[in-house]
Amino acid sequence: MGGAHRGEDPWAAWTQVTAVIRVMAGWFLVGIGGLNLAVEIDGGLTSAYLIFHVALLAGGALLLLKHRITPSRAGYLLSGVLALAGMAATAVPATARCCLAAYPERRGYPYPFLGTGDGVHVDPEYLVADLVFWGCLGLVLLTVLALIERVLPERRTPVDLGDYTARHAETRAMDATPDRTGENVGGLT
Repeated sequence: MGGAHRGEDPWAAWTQVTAVIRVMAGWFLVGIGGLNLAVEIDGGLTSAYLIFHVALLAGGALLLLKHRITPSRAGYLLSGVLALAGMAATAVPATARCCLAAYPERRGYPYPFLGTGDGVHVDPEYLVADLVFWGCLGLVLLTVLALIERVLPERRTPVDLGDYTARHAETRAMDATPDRTGENVGGLT
């Protein structure tokens, strides 16, 4: 990024920077998810936190494989909207689970991040944890959509070549070499 004064493209390294950030985040999520599962495997995990840690582990693993996943724009849009919708939908019902004990109505999944009843309180730590959780689930959904898109048939309109008659720019070329079965043009046979 420091070669702009020499005529180099100052944004050429940006793809490498994003790749490094993606890999670092992937290893962080795999480490946190795997470590928490290993520490709590003796029975301390509830179902909500088991789902949370498995989602972190899966999201981190998918971030490490992200360069092999090529979803469409619609896949990105759909998985992002569904992740945000999941975050919003789980903030509606009240729960009595852990965290924010001073508030009778706690909202959010897997961590209640919004406390209501005695005023409104948003806990930023639990909010970030929920955003990471729903982001990881969105990434899992994005991967599933990308795999589905791979097996879908091509969506372009087929062209009927039944009435097509080949024409050559030089009429004598076909007479000079009538058998073209062994001819290879740039890898096409």
